[in-house]
Amino acid sequence: MIYADVVHYLKNQKKSKYDALRQAIPYEDMVSSLEDPHKLKYMNYIKKAYAAMDLNIDPSKVIVVAGTNGKGSVCATLQTLLMAAGKNVGFFSSPHFLKVNERIKFNGKDISDDDFCRVFLAVRKKVTTSCEEAEDLTLSFFEYITAMAVYYFFDTHRENIDYAILEVGLGGALDSTNAIPHATSVIAKLGLDHESVLGRNLPEIAVNKFGIIAPRNNVFHMKFDSAEVSLLFEKCIRELHCNAIEAHACSMLIDKSKKYPTFGIRTPFGDFPMNMQGMRAVENTALAITVFDNLEPNAAKFLSAVKNVNWPGRMEKIHHKNRDIFLSGDHNPQGIESLLEILSHYKFREIHFVVGICSDKNHLKMLQKLMTLKNSHLYLTETPLKTLPLKCYDKNFLELAQFASPNPLEAFNAAVLNAKSDDLLVVTGSLYLISRILREIFPGKCLLETSRI
Repeated sequence: MIYADVVHYLKNQKKSKYDALRQAIPYEDMVSSLEDPHKLKYMNYIKKAYAAMDLNIDPSKVIVVAGTNGKGSVCATLQTLLMAAGKNVGFFSSPHFLKVNERIKFNGKDISDDDFCRVFLAVRKKVTTSCEEAEDLTLSFFEYITAMAVYYFFDTHRENIDYAILEVGLGGALDSTNAIPHATSVIAKLGLDHESVLGRNLPEIAVNKFGIIAPRNNVFHMKFDSAEVSLLFEKCIRELHCNAIEAHACSMLIDKSKKYPTFGIRTPFGDFPMNMQGMRAVENTALAITVFDNLEPNAAKFLSAVKNVNWPGRMEKIHHKNRDIFLSGDHNPQGIESLLEILSHYKFREIHFVVGICSDKNHLKMLQKLMTLKNSHLYLTETPLKTLPLKCYDKNFLELAQFASPNPLEAFNAAVLNAKSDDLLVVTGSLYLISRILREIFPGKCLLETSRI
C-alpha cells in the first residue's frame, strides 16, 4: 500500500460507534467520571482496540494536554524545552496544515511517508481483530491516527523515547488520546467552544476537559477564571488523589521599537525572549515551563529555548506579493479576544481582516469582537471544511463587508489589492481557512493535498 492509498483510506473513515455515542453521554455521567473515569463505558471500546497493539507504554513518559485554547502552543513549547534538555520527544497534534504527517513528530521531525505507511499497516493488522470483537467497532480518522502516533512512539522508537506529548483533539473524557495510560495531565485555558458536544456552559465543558485526569496524576493547570470551575477541579483532584500544580506566575515583556512588536516572558527563573506573541503566549509558555520544571531538575538553564518555539497559524507572518501577511487561526470568541490583545501592540493605519468561520462556531460573537477594532475592513469567505455559508452570516456583517466570496483566494486577493503599505492584513476565523490560503499561495509545499480533519 502506497502513501496516497493510506491517506485516502484514513480520510474516508467514518465516525466510529464510539465517536458517535460520546455525544449522547449526559452531563451527569461526565460528572461521575470525575470520581471514576472508567464509568464511561464507551471509552473501553477504544482502550480495547489500542490494547491490541500490545505496546509497553510507561505512563510516566506520557503527557496528555487538554484545553479550549492554547493546548497546541503548550505542547509545542514543552516539546522544544524537552528537546533542548536532550530528551527524545514524541509529539502528536491536530489538526494539520499541509500534510497529515505533521500530526506525528519525533524530535521535531514529521513522520516520513515510508514510516507512515509502515505504521498504518502494522496498526491495522493488530487492531482489526479487536475492533471486530468489540461489537463491530471501527476506528474513526482521529482514533486511527492517534493509534498510529502511539505505535510510532512506543514501538518504532521504544528504545530511546523519553516523553510522548499527546494533544487532545476534542474535549478530554472521551477523546482517543485519553485511552493512553498517562501520569501527567495538563489543562490549558478553558473557554466556550464545541458547546453542542462538550456542554452548554463553562462548568460542563470543564468537566469534559477534566476527564483526562487519571488517579494519582500530576495535574498542571492555569488559574481558573470561574469559581464554579475551580470547585469542580478541586473535587476531581481530591477524589482521584492527584497532585495539582498551578502554572508559575509570569508576566509579558514587550519591545515596540521596531516595525512589529517583539515579546518576551518574565519568569521566576529570569527573562527570556519568545517567538510567539501576546499575553496568550505568556500564559501558554508559563504552563509549559511549569511542566518542564517538574520533569527536569535543571530546567532553568534550558529556558532560553522558548525563543525557538514554532507553532504555525498563530499570528504567523508570511511574505506574499512584497508585503507581510499574518495568519492567525483564532476560531472562537476567546481566540479572537487574544488576537485583539496582540494587535493592540501593533502600529498600523488600517487593518484588513479576511475571515471564514466554521458552522459550529459563534460567528456573531466572533465578528462583533473583531469589528470593535477601529479602521478595520472585513472580507468574508467560506472555509474548506465545516463551513458557515455566506448566506448564513448575520446580514449586518454581510452589509459591512468590503468584499464577500465563497472562494477564499478571491477574498484574500481582494484584501491584498486594497491594503496599503502601512496597513495590516490578517487572515483569521479558522485554521481550515489558513490551511487553504497556504496551499493556494505556496502549492509546491504540498505535493499531496490532504484535508485538515
